[in-house]
Amino acid sequence: MDTKHNILIIDDDLHNIQLAINILKRNDEYNIIFTTSGQEALQRVKEYEFDLILLDILMEPMNGFEVCKQLINDKQTSHIPIIFLSAKDDEQSITKGFELGAVDYITKPFFSNELVARVNTHVQLKVYKDSLKQKLKLQDKLMLEQNKMAAMGEMITNIAHQWKQPLSIITTVSSGIKISKELDMSIDKDAELASLNNILINAKHLSQTIDDFKDFFEHKDKTIFNIEDVINKTINLINSTLVHNHILINKNIQNIKLIGLDNELIQVLINIINNAQDALIGSPIGDKEININVYKKDSTAVIEISDNAGGINDKIINHIFEAYYTTKSSSKGTGIGLHMAQKIIKEHFDGTIYVQNINLNQKQIGAKFILVLPIETN
Repeated sequence: MDTKHNILIIDDDLHNIQLAINILKRNDEYNIIFTTSGQEALQRVKEYEFDLILLDILMEPMNGFEVCKQLINDKQTSHIPIIFLSAKDDEQSITKGFELGAVDYITKPFFSNELVARVNTHVQLKVYKDSLKQKLKLQDKLMLEQNKMAAMGEMITNIAHQWKQPLSIITTVSSGIKISKELDMSIDKDAELASLNNILINAKHLSQTIDDFKDFFEHKDKTIFNIEDVINKTINLINSTLVHNHILINKNIQNIKLIGLDNELIQVLINIINNAQDALIGSPIGDKEININVYKKDSTAVIEISDNAGGINDKIINHIFEAYYTTKSSSKGTGIGLHMAQKIIKEHFDGTIYVQNINLNQKQIGAKFILVLPIETN
């Protein structure tokens, strides 16, 4: 197994580069690459995955501070630890190096053992951080799947409810036609066509619920989608329980398109609406409502989902996006729904999500979730 760690040395003095290489090459786990200019270094980091950068300051035309700034500000290279290796030993330079984001600062001339020790330390820290990131990614993936499985269970229940009425209609109408045919009873042609059309409409409804359910769990690539279509799919998937619990959905949606994974946005919306539904079920209020408002603001799409269930307790409102935080019984949720909703919005849509309590009138308050998603301008 190849365990070599790539180290980039950036210095315009070949003597200094050779000295550092001679010291570090004693460790056969290190693959040393060097450049003699900042411009060349910025190109080289695009060609290799580096575990550490040793960076001189006194270079022309781009000095080490400028190189460090560009590396730290670039998402593709900001994770690479940088050690300044410089003859500048004044306090101002050392302080500036750390302020720019370097992990260490070694002044020249240096001791060989000192260089080896510091390089080893920061390479091992990089390895540990990378390992931790992989574990966190795996944990997030497992949490996402766990959350989807929970959503699947809820949607299966919803689909079972949604199918009862159309199946009953199809069974009743087809049985009536069958009996009439068996008894050789005359059937008005228009009435028969109306009955068959009724069967067709309800069969299409069943087919649509299957398509929506299947679409939610498909693995997709990013596409352009309409927010209104996503919201309508979401409501179709959970509509039966909303109707059963006498919860009215009010929509005011502008026609806005986004680029992303529409099924992941559906997952977020299901979590928020289901939480609002649970709060409304436990509320003594008579007219239970969930309002969905979508509008464009500057270069963002804003999705607001609010209810009139009484709001969220001030003691817990700042914790509801934390992993495994829940006020529900274990039979109703794991507490990962809103945590995963926040991660999806932040990491997959580069957006934000937050919640606040709102005053609806003198007697009613509610909770409002606000999603702010950047609109693709290209």
